[in-house]
Amino acid sequence: MASNPIFCGICDQRHITKPSTDWCSECNQALCTECKDFHASIKASQNHSTIPISNHLALGSSFSQVEGHCSVHDDKYQLFCQTHDCLLCLTCLEEHTKCGDVVRISKLTRDVKTSESFVDTQNSLSDIILNLSKIQSHLEENVCDIKKQKESILREIAQMRKEIDSHLDQIEKSLKIELSKVVKV
Repeated sequence: MASNPIFCGICDQRHITKPSTDWCSECNQALCTECKDFHASIKASQNHSTIPISNHLALGSSFSQVEGHCSVHDDKYQLFCQTHDCLLCLTCLEEHTKCGDVVRISKLTRDVKTSESFVDTQNSLSDIILNLSKIQSHLEENVCDIKKQKESILREIAQMRKEIDSHLDQIEKSLKIELSKVVKV
């Protein structure tokens, strides 16, 4: 298991530092160009599908934290049961013999980056991000507009208060004048 996917895991075990070019998800190991060719020629790993190391690194740390071994049987996951939506090692397969849709993981993941579904999902996510950005911008504009409206309303209230005070002052003055005319004491 390669500790640093930037460097070839096989070369690293031989105390040679070479940059990796590809990733084998079945071996969970980074490979340089030479080791990739060797990896493809060995009978045990010739059917493994590799992806460019840049694609593996783009998956992020959350994907690389997914456990590749069965915690029950301490064996490598190689299959996926679509009925139960779970990963299977070869020993787990015995419990899923009646499931008709058990598929090799390598078959499921082989062309995932170029599949139409993946591209559609990626485009949808881009659209969602764009829409969320627009919504955020509109919300910020609305908050700014609301603040301006609040200030305008507060000014109108203050103006109305002045007018009411002025009107009440006039009423008070005219009542005092009338009162002083009626009562001359």
